[in-house]
This record gives sequence, structure tokens and C-alpha cells, in this order.
Amino acid sequence: MKHKIPFIFILSLIACALFANEAPQEIRIQLLKETSLSSIYLSEIASSASTFPPSYLKELEKILHHDFHYNGKTLVQDKNPEKEKLIQTGAFSSIQAPYVISFSINGKDLHVKAFDVTTNSIKTFPHVSLTGALSEDRKKLHTLNDSLYKALFHSIGVASSKILYSFQKKDSSGQWISEIVECDWDGENIHTLTHENNYCINPVVIPKGSGLHKDLFLYVSYKTGQPKIFITSKEDGKGKKAVDIRGNQMLPAISRQRDKLAFICDASGRTDLFIQPINPETGQIGTPKQIFSYPRSSQGSPTFSPDGSKIAFVSDKDGAPRIYQISSEAKSTRQPAHMITKKNKENTCPSWSPDGIKLAYSAKTEGVRQIWIYDFVSGEEKQLTYGPGNKENPCWASNSLHIVFNSTDDNYSDLYVVNLHQPNAIKITKGPGKKHYPAWGSR
Repeated sequence: MKHKIPFIFILSLIACALFANEAPQEIRIQLLKETSLSSIYLSEIASSASTFPPSYLKELEKILHHDFHYNGKTLVQDKNPEKEKLIQTGAFSSIQAPYVISFSINGKDLHVKAFDVTTNSIKTFPHVSLTGALSEDRKKLHTLNDSLYKALFHSIGVASSKILYSFQKKDSSGQWISEIVECDWDGENIHTLTHENNYCINPVVIPKGSGLHKDLFLYVSYKTGQPKIFITSKEDGKGKKAVDIRGNQMLPAISRQRDKLAFICDASGRTDLFIQPINPETGQIGTPKQIFSYPRSSQGSPTFSPDGSKIAFVSDKDGAPRIYQISSEAKSTRQPAHMITKKNKENTCPSWSPDGIKLAYSAKTEGVRQIWIYDFVSGEEKQLTYGPGNKENPCWASNSLHIVFNSTDDNYSDLYVVNLHQPNAIKITKGPGKKHYPAWGSR
């Protein structure tokens, strides 16, 4: 199966090494600012009346540890026999941690208490009915984590959110195919969403809102020959065309208001930036409009500002690919474009944070593509990741704190999750195949 991809699509996505098995690597994170994380102690799951074996409870403890250790707010203390005894006697305030969470199980019900030392208060949560099936119980613990996170920090967590990505492998005949899959934020519970036996990439989650009753997403598929943008629901998986225009269509982005679809298309002879008014449930409204074009240049990778009024995108109109900003309501295809990135000569894959303050993107840095952050308030560009492997396609979580991206080298391609408060890059995928173009979704 061969796919002809226009230059800007290669420019914006940077096709990376062909796949395969896991390869060891160290990805380092340079914190943008020092942030003090709170220490938290998670008790063992007391199991005097449990119907589950101790080995299963240890698996549950691993899930809880991951969710609390990488939430960007807390660091989990090591287990301690003396502290376990204090919890059993209810002496939470003696454990020397701002937060203490105790877990016990009775039959199949997990009981949870949270102690906040700053308020000297204990909050009891509704019990969680476990099933004994790790995939189902994992989901329940992610939801529990978000409930605890909200109670402690009065904000929304990401543990129960999903990540979509393109998974590429060889089929039984040796041809490369790619489908859109979904996983939990820790990379587990993988579920295939498309079943085209073709080449599907670039999933884009359509934000939920009033009047939108399905979990919808966009993606690019080659099933009709040329790359075209399709829309479908997680339940259906059978995409229908989202845009009616000739030529190659790639790199879709949708506004948070769900009313505008931006994409790249070569219908005019060059790879230019287009916008299509859209209703996700009923389809496109009117015809696509070309909103940016420039002689002898290519455009790519649009991303909307949170209010939908602006678009950041890639263009090589001034030589090397850089990231520019324009109005999404342009009345001319040659409107002024404000250059955002200036430090590096090759900048691609921008992603606007939901709070509107930052832009994550990939930039070639000393021969390796790294994730950088542009701050709209200070105007500064700062390198976020270090280490081997080309890191690309960053996408923000809804909290504007976590980022997922793919990193590739000669022998592998996997997904990593980072947050802006911790110097740890967490690898969430494993095994053969190429995992790329991640999109952070909703719960």
C-alpha cells in the first residue's frame, strides 16, 4: 500500500523511523518553573475481609500510585510499616504528610478515607464496588482518583480521561496499516476505534458540549485513495466525510466551540490553510474557505486558540518552517501572519493549551526534535524535553498541565506523558508497532 503525501504534510508531521520493538531511552524534562509538590501517603489496601487475592490488591495499589504520583500536584511517599500502624489506629496527623489516603476492602467494596492535615479533617468517600476484572477496576480507580483530586485541590484531574492515537503495524500480508485506538491516560485498556484495514492517522477529539450527545472524533483516512478527513463516533467507528473539497486533506483541528474545522488542503495547487464551518452532528455548513496562502510556500498543522478567534499554524513562507498566528475570521487569504517561534529554524506540530497561555510544539534542536513551549504572556520560548529520540505531536490535557507526545528513534515509536511540574517523562505504550499522533480526549 503506497500513499503519496504532499511536502507540507511531511514537513508538519515529520515522518519518523519505521517501527518496532521497545528501545530504552531517557527523556528529561526541564521545568519551566520550580513548583512545590505536596507529599501524600497512600496506605496499603487493608484486606482482612477481601474476596480478592493479595496479588490482585497489589495491582490495584500500582494503579493508585501511578495516578497520584504523576498528577502534577502530589508525590507518593514510600510504604512504611510504622505509618501503616498509625493509619490502622486512626492517627493520621502523626504520619508527617500533608495528605493521607487510607484504603480498606470489605468483600468486593473498596472503602476510602482522605485526611487533609491543613484542615485537620477526614473525608469519607462512597465505596467503590470492584469486579475482579483489572480492566474494569482500573477505570473505577481512575474515576476515584479524580474524585479525590477534586476534593483535595478543588480542580479537575485527568486520571479518567482517554488518549486517542494512531497505531501502525503490518497486516497478515506484510502491508502497513494504521487504525485509530484509544487508551486510558496510563496507556492501558487499549481499544480499537476504527476498523478500516487501511491507513488512519491524526485523530482529533471533538470537545463535548450542550447538544453533543456522542463521543465524536475526526481523523484522516486513505480509504478512498487520497487522504481525506472523516468524522465518526467511538461507538460507530464508521467514518463519513467531514469536508467536501477536492485534493488531499490533512491535519484537521476543531475549535472548542465545535463550529469551525481548520485543515490543510492542496485543492488550489499549494498546501494551504482552509476553514470549514461545521456542526459535528449534522455536518459541514456551506463550503470550505481558504484563509491563508502565500506564494511558493506550504502551510501545515493548524491549532485553535481556546476562544476560537485565532489559529496558530506552520508555514515556510519566510524560509524554514516556523509557527505563525492569524485570525480565524480572515477576509483575505494573504492576511498578516504574526511569527511566534523564532529560536529554532524548524518548528512544527503546534498545540494551543486550553487555558490559552501556552503553545507546545516540536522544534529541531541540535539535530533532535524536542518539545518546546511558547508563553503568550512573556513571549518566551523554552525547551521542555531533552534526550534522544525525535519528540513530536504534543497535545495538551484539559488541565493545561499534562502533555502527551510521541517519541521515535531508529527502532521504536511510543507515547509519553509529562506534566509541567515534574521532571519525569512517563512512557505509556509498549510493544511492537508505531504509536503516534496522540490526541488527549475526554472522560
